[in-house]
Amino acid sequence: MMRIRPLVPADAPRCDAIVASLPHWFGDPTGLRECHEAVRSQPGYVAEIDGEPVGFLTVTRPRDAAAEISWMAVHADHRGSGCGRALIDALIDDLHDDGTSFLLVKTLSDRHPDPGYAETRAFYRAVGFVPVTDLDIWGPQNPALLLIRSV
Repeated sequence: MMRIRPLVPADAPRCDAIVASLPHWFGDPTGLRECHEAVRSQPGYVAEIDGEPVGFLTVTRPRDAAAEISWMAVHADHRGSGCGRALIDALIDDLHDDGTSFLLVKTLSDRHPDPGYAETRAFYRAVGFVPVTDLDIWGPQNPALLLIRSV
């Protein structure tokens, strides 16, 4: 049975293991360090199946009216199981309750041909996000796409 709960510092090693199961998405050393730090310092949620963390997301607040998913991962063995959707639904419920208007997320742009990130973008669209603009924040080899959804 799946359960969503708040991320706590003790979850960090398991989050690191989830990330390690996804080398295609988490292969950049800088990104790995930033994710490692985020699961230890930012608020977020964990998806558990039978008491074992199998997914997580972290969130930041760039503006009063907006929250941003800073990192999100579901263990390779549990992709497609509904964990990602459940994590976002839990976040949306809490953001709705605190008056937040928008949820943002960045991922690799469709200007990059990577098929794994095509899946990522399709997931975000399926949970209500729409692409807003491309950003050149990760260098020319890694064009970013900003997506948004209302809360």
